[in-house]
Amino acid sequence: MDNIFGVILAGGKGERFWPMSRTEKPKQLLPIISKKTMLEETVLRLEHFIKNNDIYVIATEQIKKPIIDLNCLKRNNVFAEPFGRNTALAIGYAAKKMNHINPNSIMLVCPADHDIKTVSQFKKTIELGYKYALQGNLVTFGITPVRPDIGYGYIEIGEALQDEKVYKINAFKEKPNLKVATSYLKGKKTLWNSGIFLWKTEEILKSIEKHIPDMYNNLVEFEDHIDTDNESNALLALYKKCKSTSIDFGVLEQADNIVIVRAQFEWDDVGNWNALERTMNADDKGNICSGEVEILNSNNNVIYSEKGLIAILGVNDLVIVKTEDVTYVCSKRDTASIKSLIEKIGKNDKLKKYL
Repeated sequence: MDNIFGVILAGGKGERFWPMSRTEKPKQLLPIISKKTMLEETVLRLEHFIKNNDIYVIATEQIKKPIIDLNCLKRNNVFAEPFGRNTALAIGYAAKKMNHINPNSIMLVCPADHDIKTVSQFKKTIELGYKYALQGNLVTFGITPVRPDIGYGYIEIGEALQDEKVYKINAFKEKPNLKVATSYLKGKKTLWNSGIFLWKTEEILKSIEKHIPDMYNNLVEFEDHIDTDNESNALLALYKKCKSTSIDFGVLEQADNIVIVRAQFEWDDVGNWNALERTMNADDKGNICSGEVEILNSNNNVIYSEKGLIAILGVNDLVIVKTEDVTYVCSKRDTASIKSLIEKIGKNDKLKKYL
């Protein structure tokens, strides 16, 4: 695959993995699924078919240094946003930088916090998408649902373009309730939206120009300052001017040159603590344990100790996380409500230091 560059989106806060995931050290910088951080795992995965020098990360300035300190990429391969403005601007900013590096570049955009174990199949899936990207399509990758998950966005597939692997898109679907998610699973006409994309850099910039013209005009102004002494000031001005919008809502849902490739690889977005049940081995009572843990008469818990002992007795279906300064206990069925808890903590000036 010629001229392919990896662009890793690493700007998320990872709130659903609080209290391990914090503002200055979010989920992508944590060793959640292995001894390496999730960002390092993503870089290693891309290195199977992209040279390390051609892999870039875009994240907020706040975590630029911790990313550089991982020593998995060159310092200049870390694009730092002054603050988060969602994925459309992050991708637009990266595209202008990539266009400056190689006008013929093709961007493989990947989140920094996915678990993909079958790397050979991942590469094959990307290779299939690459053929369609060369034709000027915006390519997204969909995951065949294996459960009625309400935490994912869905994509309704249309006409098949190649066997059962590549399709036109009928519609993007918001995160559903359980009843709707169950109907999607039974209907077999929808795929999970993985958030992995592939396109020519020039094509995504044309699409931003067409569908988010104000953002594109601001990107053009910024482009004049790339690799100059004024780039940082121009970047700050760009981010202050642009509205926050996702690439899905801002561009992909409106584009007519978009296709979806059905992923052939095993995938999990490791969205919250419950995901560890899918990525780690449980004991004979269904408990997932990491760190120093002692259990008696307890079943189906997720227990994660960063430091010190967690001992549980006679409890079931809980998430229990212990860091050096915070202990978090939650019913597994309520993990989706963690953002409300974080919001409440953030309103207490004495407790903000724990976020």
